[in-house]
Amino acid sequence: MMVREIMSARPIVVGEGSCDVRRLMAAARVRHVPVVEGGRLVGLWIETDDGPLVMLGPERVYEADPTLDAGEALEALVAGAEAVLIWDEGAPAGILTRADLVAVVREAAGQGIGRRRSRPAVVRLAGPAGSGKTTLLMRTLALIGHIDAAIVQGNAAAAGEVGALAGARALDEPEAHRRSGLTRAVGKLADAQLILVEDRDGPHDAMGDVGEDVRVAVVPAAALAELSPERLEGVGALVVTRADEASAMDVEDALSDLRRRCAGLHTFAVAAGHDDRGLGAWSQWLEGQAFRRRG
Repeated sequence: MMVREIMSARPIVVGEGSCDVRRLMAAARVRHVPVVEGGRLVGLWIETDDGPLVMLGPERVYEADPTLDAGEALEALVAGAEAVLIWDEGAPAGILTRADLVAVVREAAGQGIGRRRSRPAVVRLAGPAGSGKTTLLMRTLALIGHIDAAIVQGNAAAAGEVGALAGARALDEPEAHRRSGLTRAVGKLADAQLILVEDRDGPHDAMGDVGEDVRVAVVPAAALAELSPERLEGVGALVVTRADEASAMDVEDALSDLRRRCAGLHTFAVAAGHDDRGLGAWSQWLEGQAFRRRG
């Protein structure tokens, strides 16, 4: 974009001996009037906030031609220039002031241009068939209704199920286990705060990082004894489902050992299919992920 597209064309100008500057300003409703003599800029009259007129020297004005990049003109105003005066064929053709800069910024903000958008937190749930990922998601969504959460389903067996039952936005993306597929899905749900990805059925340790913020391993309590720090490499959280089908002490002992051996691992034991025990702590942790969105 060139400066001629945003400048105020045909500015009011006066000579060095003019004595009716205030009247001209009032009539034209402007606060900046260039002083031009002999085809050159010799000063700039400005109306101050408290009323008096002040004459500034030409060094306070950035001079250019109509082909100047608009961005460069705006940068000059930000850097301290009182105005940008545009010359064309030896005569003032336009002017840009800080008031114009504010107007441009306001219009851009109103249209959402340049607005910093927060990236949704992407949490991917991986685990074998029968681990309870779908049930976990449905019960979880009921507890985090105040968060704008969306579901990406890469698990063909559960396609559409979570979104339909929980009333959440859901997107079926069979390629969510690949970086390109997940990127595509996240782009379609970019206005969400939190995106929960239900991955394909399969061992969680066979699913590497594809661009999610956090990978969550979902395993039933019966398989807890099979876990090891090596199998949890890259996993940020572990959710043990069907915790009501095992001894609470055995489950907690196993999780304590894994937390000790896996630095930074968050663990949750839930019984989402039975009495929703443990879902409160898990849901609060997800809320924390949503509120730590990246820009």
